[in-house]
Amino acid sequence: MSPVTNDALLEIRRSSTYRAGIWLARTANLALLPVVVWGIASGAPNVPALPDSVFMAAWAVGCVTLVPAVVLFYRSGIPFEHKGATWVTDARVGNAILRDVFWRRP
Repeated sequence: MSPVTNDALLEIRRSSTYRAGIWLARTANLALLPVVVWGIASGAPNVPALPDSVFMAAWAVGCVTLVPAVVLFYRSGIPFEHKGATWVTDARVGNAILRDVFWRRP
């Protein structure tokens, strides 16, 4: 797979499908990250475990938003290829997605 050029990456990041994917990924993080943090913290004494219904609801919301986000990323032009534990083989593209999801406002 050929690497993505800087101009192509800039064009991808400006597309409306990429921006919609970023917002869906942010929504998935809002649903899943608190559950993961609570799950890790519940191993400590005096911290109650999450009810199953809360866990399943967060899992469902996370999946319902994360799967379309990946589809939108693919449709915006991001090349996906399975290699090891990752699907985005171009490090610059993966870093751009992380930066846009967590820090940069598209």
